[in-house]
Amino acid sequence: MNKLMILATACMLPVLSIAQTSYHIKGQLPTGHQAIKAVMSYPPDDKGGEYKSDTALIKNGQFGFSGKIGRPQLAELNLIIPRSKAKPDQQKSPDESGSMKNVGLFYLDGDINVTFDREGMASYTGGGNEQKAWEYYGSEFSKRLNAADKNADGIALIADATREVIRSYPDSYVSVDLLDIFTQAAINPDLVEPMYDGLSQRMQQSEKVLNWKPKLDKARDLVSGKVVAPGFTINDTDGHPVSLSAYRGNYVLVDFWASWCVPCRRENPNVLAAYEKYKNKNFKVLGISLDTEKKLWLKAIKEDKLPWKQVCDFKAEQGKAAKAYEISSIPSNVLIDPNGKIVGKDLRGGALHDRLAELIR
Repeated sequence: MNKLMILATACMLPVLSIAQTSYHIKGQLPTGHQAIKAVMSYPPDDKGGEYKSDTALIKNGQFGFSGKIGRPQLAELNLIIPRSKAKPDQQKSPDESGSMKNVGLFYLDGDINVTFDREGMASYTGGGNEQKAWEYYGSEFSKRLNAADKNADGIALIADATREVIRSYPDSYVSVDLLDIFTQAAINPDLVEPMYDGLSQRMQQSEKVLNWKPKLDKARDLVSGKVVAPGFTINDTDGHPVSLSAYRGNYVLVDFWASWCVPCRRENPNVLAAYEKYKNKNFKVLGISLDTEKKLWLKAIKEDKLPWKQVCDFKAEQGKAAKAYEISSIPSNVLIDPNGKIVGKDLRGGALHDRLAELIR
């Protein structure tokens, strides 16, 4: 019996390894629409290579795509309108026009109907579980966006919606693809790890997740309180050298920012609020600017009323501290304990206040 089971399992392995998802896309345009063809682009796999593009001619307002793919992937569909026939707003890209006119976004997952209205806005029916998860994400993000004020952090809204999708669809590739957004630059383990833990075991073993999981492990170890923060010495606004070692014995937030960075300037009031709350409780802030022009740097410090020490070597991401801490995007920060060990990274918004409340009594 055991030999039979082993043989049966062995026979199944090739089938499992070549399992594919079939898709059938039917498109419908209103009478009089000027588009002459549809172009659908999508990643053929999870290896990060070039997107594949398929083209279909539009006849009598209809077009279609059919095929098979290794696993459901997010596809972008663009309607091509001859420039001589296009209206001014139709000649713009989706980002330029401020909407997704003549563009469709959906998962290649079963039978999907894509219908464009006279304004070029797409709606969808059909599809499998992945398409349902994708539509759920859209509704959750829109709900949060509509409730947010104009200064809301867009990344935080995406993160909130992503957490909800993972909670509701833990065994979905949509959850994997959304979570992947937060692994492209430096990983914040406080943000990514709970979402990773929410994935099903099957999704945790998917190719895309396995590719970035070592980076998550490294990021988690970095903020464990076991890693010594790299030292540096950089000149302040008056040209005097400032060393990180001078802050030993305090909790210090090493805050990477720049005058031209809109999200950084938006986060400055939050850092200032934390500073005011804990400045008399062994807490310091050291700002490190990635500016290249001193005049703009000093102007931003004055405008944002930042009272803590500021340093800059005017080498942007090639600066000493930026390279030592592997800063690939800003705003970014590193929280260091009195012993010079890293105990937090990329703490923004409420996360900064929560971590400080844990550490400083």
